[in-house]
Amino acid sequence: MLVVIEAAPLWWRRRFPVAVLALVVSAEVAKWALQVANDPSGPALVFAVYAVSAYDQTRARLFVAGAAIVIIALAVALLVLGQFPVSRTLIPAGATSLVAWVIGDYIRGRRTFFAELITRHRRESEAMRRQAVEDERLRIARELHDVVAHNVSLMAIQAGAARVAGNVDGAAQKALQSIEVSARDTLAELNRLLGVLREEPGQPELSPQPGLEQIDSLLKAANDAGLEVALKTTGTERPLPAALDLTAYRIVQEAITNALKHAHASRLEVRVAYLPDALELTIRDNGEGGSEDAVRASTGHGLIGMRERVALFGGDLEAGSSAVGGFTVRSRLPLPQ
Repeated sequence: MLVVIEAAPLWWRRRFPVAVLALVVSAEVAKWALQVANDPSGPALVFAVYAVSAYDQTRARLFVAGAAIVIIALAVALLVLGQFPVSRTLIPAGATSLVAWVIGDYIRGRRTFFAELITRHRRESEAMRRQAVEDERLRIARELHDVVAHNVSLMAIQAGAARVAGNVDGAAQKALQSIEVSARDTLAELNRLLGVLREEPGQPELSPQPGLEQIDSLLKAANDAGLEVALKTTGTERPLPAALDLTAYRIVQEAITNALKHAHASRLEVRVAYLPDALELTIRDNGEGGSEDAVRASTGHGLIGMRERVALFGGDLEAGSSAVGGFTVRSRLPLPQ
């Protein structure tokens, strides 16, 4: 019965090492007092002391080591005094307990060492990952600066030079001025983007991302480029989440770009509908929406980007030629309730 009492608690030795040791010691002392065993130093005591040394997080583990040393010292003193029976009983219990404690302390130290090693490795891996991301950001910034910014600068300079040359008519003058202004605005936005990529300290405060509040300036630029534009807004206008507002602006912007670049349109209509649960955008032009080339051009990266933006909000986007001609982009962006 006592053997079961001291062995059963060992199942919980990792969670409650001190309590398990107390039960085992009590059972060992009872076995010795009842003369069931010759000395209180069974295997259960060894495992219990080892568990306290390896798993306990309190000062009790140091008290156990001190108790084992005291028992050995007491046994040696009794041996000198000629108390052989008592000494022979105490020495095995103290010695085996001290050895078990030392082994447990060694295992504990190795486990702590490996845990610190893994933590340091993870920290170094995270630092390497952040450095790789930073290097990629800087590489993209260099590419944008060296290629895109340079070419846009040339566009602005050449458009300005052609405009002031004086050998073009009024419509061409207006178009060149629009190109020059758009190129310089693009350079300004690009410089702000480069500042974000490079995380330059002390950079000026960035402009807020555009939204539907700036749609008039977007349509004015399209009008300056030769498009006859019309805007119709229905429903009750209300503030939109920043990300959704930016997505709506980019959809209109990309649709206007497609109309100018691919559809050869002369008229563009933009409808913005504020519904109770969604925002609907419809951009329709009178260009060459019915030709296969125009549709194929409109399904390039710009339209893919629009679809990806809309998908982020769980919305829908349709694009294609309409029955009456031209090209139509229609999107529905659900609004948070």
